[in-house]
Amino acid sequence: MTTVLPRRLRIALSLTAALVLAGCDTSQLLPPDARLPDGSTYSGDVRDGFFHGEGVQEFANGTVYSGQFREGYWHGEGELESAAGWRYQGGFQNGLMAGQGVFEDEDSGGVYIAEFVEGNPVKGKHVTDYGTYEGEFRDWYYHGEGTYTFESEDMGTFSGTWEYGEFVDREEYSPEEPPEPATEKVLTEDRQRLDDQIDNLESERPGVTDAYFLAVGGDGTESVFKRDIQVARTGLQAQFDVEQRAIMLLNHRDYETLPLATRPSIATALQALDEQMNPEEDLLFVHLVSHGRKNGQLLLQQPGIELPDLAPEDFAKMLEPLNVRRKLLVVSACYSGHWLNQLKDSDTLILVSAREDRTSFGCGDDSEMTWFTKAVYQSVGLSLTNPDAMFEQIDQRIRSWEEDAEMEEESWSYPQYHLGESLRQWLGRRVSDPTG
Repeated sequence: MTTVLPRRLRIALSLTAALVLAGCDTSQLLPPDARLPDGSTYSGDVRDGFFHGEGVQEFANGTVYSGQFREGYWHGEGELESAAGWRYQGGFQNGLMAGQGVFEDEDSGGVYIAEFVEGNPVKGKHVTDYGTYEGEFRDWYYHGEGTYTFESEDMGTFSGTWEYGEFVDREEYSPEEPPEPATEKVLTEDRQRLDDQIDNLESERPGVTDAYFLAVGGDGTESVFKRDIQVARTGLQAQFDVEQRAIMLLNHRDYETLPLATRPSIATALQALDEQMNPEEDLLFVHLVSHGRKNGQLLLQQPGIELPDLAPEDFAKMLEPLNVRRKLLVVSACYSGHWLNQLKDSDTLILVSAREDRTSFGCGDDSEMTWFTKAVYQSVGLSLTNPDAMFEQIDQRIRSWEEDAEMEEESWSYPQYHLGESLRQWLGRRVSDPTG
């Protein structure tokens, strides 16, 4: 027989970095007892400008981490208590639960006493009111070899092979017909979601400057990026009718809402938009937002699925076969200056949130959106009639927020801007009257 036990807890963990404000490879060069711009506070040891040693970080939503830091990350022994009711005590590595630890969720009554790797239990115990599982895990499911012992002696014990929470009796287990892995199911359904968006695209209108829009929210461990791409679409809609000329890609815990942001889906979306465009009349808008690495790569993270990150060189190769000429690229991520250096040309307008050696701000779940997106689409507003003046205002607005937060100059993000000369001339002729 096959016995099905309750699935894993679907817990909204966001443990990618100690500094939610910047959410990048390193934290900002801030003093101890500092209040960060997103409202969180840090009190503890600092070395070379980084949170390093023993410290406490408290977030505006009530979540508190106390323990060891290394170069800005939660690293070593620590305790994380969430306002949502769960707590973890044990080892951390680079901001993620790692090593031996205890994870307890008050709502479910479940306790994991396990070895953790990159934020997930891999081997140990899960104790609930109904019984105890001891064995292997994958993505918080019982998966691999394990034993479940019911609290009631009458119900007995199941010991053997588990697959994504299901116990499979060894006598009936058939390797030729295994259950469909969760990842395969997600990706199969995801392709249909992308196809639906592509099928709904409207063709370009002859004689009209149409805008086609691609939005990519890369890191699915935090919801700020979902809000970010929605704000970008709304801001663009105020000037161009992109209601049926947009593809939205998003990594998120609620993966059923939008297609996932993967390198293949980004390339497919670009090609689909290109097929609808008139290269002589239309504009391609791309908004990319995620956490950024020092080498310029944008994190593509979907809980439960391992994805390679997106480098600016990868994106440049995706653009090469397209017919589209004129592009506007907005990148809101730390170290995003790498994108400007890699992709600038005579037909492209590029706005990036930080110099290639600086972080940017507002990447945490306590933020409504990233600071750069707020400046581009709301506070200043996207304008192509005078892009130079627009960027100057964006730069000034970001600087004023950094100064209001009492940041030192060495922590400023320094947004960057490029407008190709050919596009500048074309905008002067066409975008001032997008209807023709």
